[in-house]
Amino acid sequence: MIKLTSEQQKAYDRYIRARNRVRIGSYGKHLKGNWIPLSDVVCTVDIANMNHPLFEQNDEWLEYKEASLEWWAIEPEFRKTQRMSMIKGDYGDTDSWKEKQPQVKEIT
Repeated sequence: MIKLTSEQQKAYDRYIRARNRVRIGSYGKHLKGNWIPLSDVVCTVDIANMNHPLFEQNDEWLEYKEASLEWWAIEPEFRKTQRMSMIKGDYGDTDSWKEKQPQVKEIT
């Protein structure tokens, strides 16, 4: 378990709650509730005699974006340096640009 300051712990808890509500990755799959689209807008409403549609904002997604930015700004430095990266080659052969030799024999 990592040691976090009280400010970091609050930001992390908020981020995890928001992540689970929008069900990013495999997190929050067993929670009850409606599916939340991963966009700033939930839907558009077209009202007669208006020249443009009105947009209904997606509060759950906006909360996730705000909470994640807050957490990433104050997360411990070692998490940033130990994070896996394609640039550092942390993903092995899947990160390679070498072309693989074909496994199919030539038909002559």
